[in-house]
Amino acid sequence: MIVPSAFVHQKMQSLAKIELWPVGLSRNSEFKSAMSFRGSILVCAFVWLWASCAQALTIDVRLMCQATGGCGPGDFFIDQPEALTALQFAVKAFEPFADSLSTIPASPAWTASFSDPDTGNGTTLSNLNIPANSLVLYAGGYDMPGNQVGEAGPGLGTVSLSRGQGTVIGAGAFDFATWGGSIAFDTLNNGSPRNWHFGIDTQPGPGQVDFLTIAFHELAHVFGFGTAPSFDNLVSNHRFDGASVISLMGAGVALTTDDNHWASGTTNPSILGEQTTAMTASLFLGRRQVFTPLDYAALKDLGWQVSNKLLGLHGDMDGDGDVDGRDFLAWQQGVGDADGNLIANDYDLWLWRQNNGRSLAASLLTGSFHVPEPSGMVISFVAFLFCQCHRSTASRRCRLTC
Repeated sequence: MIVPSAFVHQKMQSLAKIELWPVGLSRNSEFKSAMSFRGSILVCAFVWLWASCAQALTIDVRLMCQATGGCGPGDFFIDQPEALTALQFAVKAFEPFADSLSTIPASPAWTASFSDPDTGNGTTLSNLNIPANSLVLYAGGYDMPGNQVGEAGPGLGTVSLSRGQGTVIGAGAFDFATWGGSIAFDTLNNGSPRNWHFGIDTQPGPGQVDFLTIAFHELAHVFGFGTAPSFDNLVSNHRFDGASVISLMGAGVALTTDDNHWASGTTNPSILGEQTTAMTASLFLGRRQVFTPLDYAALKDLGWQVSNKLLGLHGDMDGDGDVDGRDFLAWQQGVGDADGNLIANDYDLWLWRQNNGRSLAASLLTGSFHVPEPSGMVISFVAFLFCQCHRSTASRRCRLTC
């Protein structure tokens, strides 16, 4: 007998070595000298270009308890340090974005407002210093009401939060920026510890709530999925019509009736196996759902500078349309880049592991696309979580019930 669990998540609206060698040198020493000089110029130019393209974000994860008097037993991330390790890994899915965000200095004085991730109540902090190309994420946990397991959203402030990104508010918004925000996770399930799975390289077991899955999903809300005006401005008749999404899918993609998530059952069709997206309204117990090209395409449409690597087959480091041992070899040699930041690191390896064996669908390789109609997932013998959402003027909430 399978007993389905349920949870709720809430989105608060208010709330790098490279070497280049010149080729084709002649035996003439003068020619060699000239080519060496030109090669040096090319190397310098490439290094400058690489440094420019390798711009990435820094997401500064801070425990809320540190900002409110000190941490100790009873604090979610202190009692379960593996949760902090997993969250610090999850933010790597968003750090490759190449946006250039201006500094928000502590002076002149300003106030940041957001949801306290240790209580769920609104709170403020004064005069935060937010460095350039950085966001601050306050993290915590508490015993959430009902069936809730997580909540997250971008913060607001009493200063401009455009950070050099253009119009980010109102009906004319085409970009998004923020100082950061908050993310919280449930601590108890009807008085018992929530059955979290904190593994990064291991899959959740039956009945477990995968922490990485929830973290990826909620972080996307911090980055504006369903919470940014620039997202809302691309929604029409419960369909998201961003250019990058249309380019990937061939048409706009259906949303839930509150326009906060992809419609239940939405998959990323350019990957064989119909990989379920991270931002669907259905999340399964005992299963990991990672960020897909479709999820990234929406973030690009709402304003983030997302690399083409993240809009294609994840883990395909050599660009040949599949994820296999050759990609792993490229990573071992230090030239395998899976997320577009031009650095071979542990997140690239993780992407390879998650997608090893996948390949581009034949429809994509031949240049044609199809858009599957959102449909209900097969739920026989599977406990699943379904999102029923509503909007309010203060926040956007999603209640997941079986």
